[in-house]
Amino acid sequence: MELFSNLGINGKLLLAQAINFLLVVFVLNKFVFKKLFKFLGDRKRKIEEGIELTQKAKEEMTRINEARKREIEKAKQQGEILLSEAKTLAQNKTREMLLSAKSQEEKILLKAEEQAQKQKQEAVIEAKEEIKERAILFAEKILGRALGKTDEEKILKEIFNAK
Repeated sequence: MELFSNLGINGKLLLAQAINFLLVVFVLNKFVFKKLFKFLGDRKRKIEEGIELTQKAKEEMTRINEARKREIEKAKQQGEILLSEAKTLAQNKTREMLLSAKSQEEKILLKAEEQAQKQKQEAVIEAKEEIKERAILFAEKILGRALGKTDEEKILKEIFNAK
């Protein structure tokens, strides 16, 4: 103790300070440090959970983006298939319409030819009738008398056989 007194240290005061220090350490340990360590441990655990959740969220986002890309690619392929089918269908419809139009055109032309032929035949028949009438009138004027049926037939045979 003499050593302490030579240095100017009071032993009782040092002992009191040591007891106070130990008491403060005990109280701090009992009430503050445990709660502080518990708080820091909880905070560390929450941060780790947050980091883990962030990592899982990133992985989920990556998975979702990949799925979205696959779906977009799939939709694109389906769109291309539909477009191809639509083009093929349009080409087939166009071909069918052209064939139908051509068929209708041929029918119309055939009908027009038949009608023209019929009109031609009717015109020929009308012309023959007109020629017959004019020939009989001409013959009556030349002969100066009315012709009988037998005379008309005889003259008509001569006119048409001469052609």
